[in-house]
Amino acid sequence: MIDIGSNSVLLLVMQTDGIVVCDRSHITRLSQGVFERGVLDPGAVERTHAVIATLAEEARQLGARRVVAVGTEALRRARDGAEFLARLEREGVVDDARCLDGEEEAALTLEASRRALPVPGEALAVVDVGGGSTEIAWQRAGRVSGISLPLGSVRLTEALVGADPIVASDLERLREHIATALEAVPADRDGPAGAPLVAVAGTATTLAALDLALDPYDPDAVEGYPVDRTRLEDWSRRLAALDVPARCALPGMEAGRADVIVAGLEILAASARRLGARSLRVSGRGVRHGVALQLAATEGLSGRSG
Repeated sequence: MIDIGSNSVLLLVMQTDGIVVCDRSHITRLSQGVFERGVLDPGAVERTHAVIATLAEEARQLGARRVVAVGTEALRRARDGAEFLARLEREGVVDDARCLDGEEEAALTLEASRRALPVPGEALAVVDVGGGSTEIAWQRAGRVSGISLPLGSVRLTEALVGADPIVASDLERLREHIATALEAVPADRDGPAGAPLVAVAGTATTLAALDLALDPYDPDAVEGYPVDRTRLEDWSRRLAALDVPARCALPGMEAGRADVIVAGLEILAASARRLGARSLRVSGRGVRHGVALQLAATEGLSGRSG
């Protein structure tokens, strides 16, 4: 399956027994200008379409019987998002394409994280910082809940960050905006506060890669990597003080993410504070894994699913 995110396009080819055959990503920045203008940028459309076509063909060569694409925040917000997905089906690039709503995205990410990183007890919280939105999902007292917030690394960088390196006033404005949005996350006894926290998606995996100084990237080293919240906050401050070329030069920095990583880390750190988590564990498993597992379970697919 192909996860069409606001910043990245991700390919997952998974066997129905959960074994991953291929899992990789390309940054295409589909959300470029979407949150300001409400429509997809033509250049972003064409580069993203080209990447999806290449990944879909790769999936089929790897044995995928069906290629499904799901869209997230950029396509939810763009007035022409539905047409982008319809074109993929019409041209035969994928077999099926649809947009996930925010709550569904959160729940699927939680299920993928629960399977990937078993934690003691039933309670679990998951934060997925994307380019256009952040999904927070939690399981407590037998209930699964989720919320999608208009906080994304690309979205907030475009709206609130005007200098490189980031000046103190922009950083403060960014933090205030994030804190206000996070007030929507419930803080009562049935909420996620105090549950073990898993962070998924590119911001989190890049954080782990930076902390480990990985060059090249090693997904096995990142999976389950623990990060103290203080360490996370230190990384955000350090990167905010650097310009983009200096961030790009750091071992572990994913190509194409350096300009938006600070906003992503600030969202992640503020989410951890809101959830009462002093540390988190990083996982490379996200919504794409949840969708693939759901397809295997509900459609009775055999062999590999893509």
